Amino acid sequence: MATKITSDVAGGAVFSLPWLVARGEGLFADEGLDVELVCSPRRTDAKREFTDVVSTGNHLLFEQRRAQFQRGCEWGQLRRAYDSQVEGRVISKRAAVVSQAIIVAGDSSCSHPEDLSNVPVAVHYHAGSQYMTLHMLEGFLPHDQIQLIHIPVSAERYKALLNDEVSAITVPEPWVSLAERQGCKVICEAFCIGSEVASPEIDSSTYAAIQRAIKEAVRLINDNKKKYLKYFIADVPREIGVLRLRDLHLPRLRYVDPAPYPEEEFNRAYQWMLSWGLIPQDATFDQIVDARISMAE
Repeated sequence: MATKITSDVAGGAVFSLPWLVARGEGLFADEGLDVELVCSPRRTDAKREFTDVVSTGNHLLFEQRRAQFQRGCEWGQLRRAYDSQVEGRVISKRAAVVSQAIIVAGDSSCSHPEDLSNVPVAVHYHAGSQYMTLHMLEGFLPHDQIQLIHIPVSAERYKALLNDEVSAITVPEPWVSLAERQGCKVICEAFCIGSEVASPEIDSSTYAAIQRAIKEAVRLINDNKKKYLKYFIADVPREIGVLRLRDLHLPRLRYVDPAPYPEEEFNRAYQWMLSWGLIPQDATFDQIVDARISMAE
């Protein structure tokens, strides 16, 4: 009998493409796994205060024990693992290396990062858009001149930009390509790693089987990215815009084999998060990372 696994793919295809491909190409089945992909409900907590937003909220199904895996940016996953009430732990780096870009309208007076001094940038708190925006802008602006507001869900941020409700947003693909097609300006862009968080019942042998399937999916993606662009196209509602296959910039779509998350990388990320007050001071590597599973062969 196949081992049943449920994974949350909230956030869009860019974050979970290897999981989508592994299921679609039968790679999980080849490993004796019955993988169900679920998606946590879109957040609607459009609060403006960082302290009002729960870090685990964009992976609700995981915290309800209705999913055993979820993935996100490196920093968000550290905070989610710290806050998890179901003992979710970081088990490895994820396969997706995701680009996030700060975007303004085509007629905006902003043309480079320093122009965003004291300009609110719409992000998703405790998610990659927030952390990446801070990383991108702190090289150009003092901390107190970097202003963020919380609008969860990339589609909602993009609509807010088009409707002149905000001056700048940070989004991943396929929204970057759509924005470029519709005449918006990219002010700054960077890539970040992320990680997989798993529930405690996932053992080493099960994770090793998942990892083999994901590695083969990464190979298939990198051999023929165009074959899988349909997943990105499907993420864009038609009422917002129509994205064509040729609009997506293939080098922006980066997928690598999952790898262990080492303590030195945790320490670097943790110290940076502390500098922004994004994680409590008592967080530790052993508390957040399950190195036993991440080293599975």
